[in-house]
Amino acid sequence: MSDNFFEKATRLTKLLDDELKLLENIKELTDEQTRQIEMDEFDGLEKLLERRQELIEKINGLHQESQELMQSYVSSSSLKPVREIENLKEEIKYLLQTCKESNERNIEMLSHKSTTQKEKIGKQSAQRKGIGGYAQAVPTSSEMFDKKT
Repeated sequence: MSDNFFEKATRLTKLLDDELKLLENIKELTDEQTRQIEMDEFDGLEKLLERRQELIEKINGLHQESQELMQSYVSSSSLKPVREIENLKEEIKYLLQTCKESNERNIEMLSHKSTTQKEKIGKQSAQRKGIGGYAQAVPTSSEMFDKKT
């Protein structure tokens, strides 16, 4: 292996490792996000989403930096693949897929909760209309009470 290839592979390994660590943090936040949704803690959910966005921006920065190195690594197919880089790529791919699936479940759970809440509001609205109709039929002036007593 040439020194240039070794330097690029070392730098790529470092960038991929940093990206993997950030993705692990995102996975933890995604798991916490699931717990927050289950407990209807939407204030906490908002904070988690903000923290996840910050991590995503950092990952995007690392990805931009590593993209050219990855292209160079892939194009040097005549050389034996670097096991550490291949392992990191697989771990990153696995975490991305896991986070994607968790996000989809969270979106579905939020959608279900939203629908449930809409239904509750609708029922309460209908009940309120019923109460309103009843209230209109009942005389409320003090004059009525005074006449009966």
